[in-house]
Amino acid sequence: MTAASYLTGPALDAGFLDRLPELVSALSPRFAGLPEAGRTWVVHGSAPLGRARPGSDIDVLLLLPGPAGTPTPHRRTLRWGTTGVTVHVLTSGDLSDDGAARRFGGYFSLRLFTPFVADGAIPAPALATATARFLGPLARAVTVRGVPGPWNSDQMLAHGYLALLDLYPDYAGHLAASTADRDRWRALWAHQRDVYVAALLRTGHVAPVEGGRWRYTGLSPVTDPLRERARCAARFWALGAACHGAGAGFPDAYFRSVDERATRREQAAAVFLVHDIAASGRCP
Repeated sequence: MTAASYLTGPALDAGFLDRLPELVSALSPRFAGLPEAGRTWVVHGSAPLGRARPGSDIDVLLLLPGPAGTPTPHRRTLRWGTTGVTVHVLTSGDLSDDGAARRFGGYFSLRLFTPFVADGAIPAPALATATARFLGPLARAVTVRGVPGPWNSDQMLAHGYLALLDLYPDYAGHLAASTADRDRWRALWAHQRDVYVAALLRTGHVAPVEGGRWRYTGLSPVTDPLRERARCAARFWALGAACHGAGAGFPDAYFRSVDERATRREQAAAVFLVHDIAASGRCP
């Protein structure tokens, strides 16, 4: 498994990690018509965290090195034994464009904000840079309205969450579900913090300052946050609908799934928690 040591720790489910090669071996023949050399399989969502609900699919990105002869991105649904698997097929260039240019509104790059596991040609640290390129400038745009820096690593991750929630407020449902088990959530937060801040540093969006703190470099500034937010949302929902059979009901299906995870009160409490971390620099 690519970069296994980079992606171990209490945030991830050891049993699932052990079965990752089995999953990749089972899925690979289903994509025989696509280029095999240079593939990277990325499993994200609840499965690597051991938090999959009964009946939940395993969420996978299949990254190809270049043009595949079939349209990309696209979505396929499969079975692994009795478990459903949802695979989004795209090129590494698609993921890169979704990060730096926000071409798909974060439909792919934001899936790698929370912990993921990878097997293939692209190492996990390189994958994480797509998220950093997407969120880093937006986080800076949100943060200039808040507590002046420099900031510690917990605050940097909180900024990333605030930028994501500024774009997609319904993500609060996923956040609330994660914070329900505080001990598990602290492990997830620490893992996510280390990966995200390292990716921001690698892409040049942040620089270290004295005392183990960070500042934003101003790389790729967002000069019109309102317009950028509107464009990201339009791209996100357009691609989501296209990947779900061009169904106009895709946004409402997404909203329902979010509200099933947590009540509005629980969602508001989770958002407040992130605001408190951004202000205080302390992860409770």
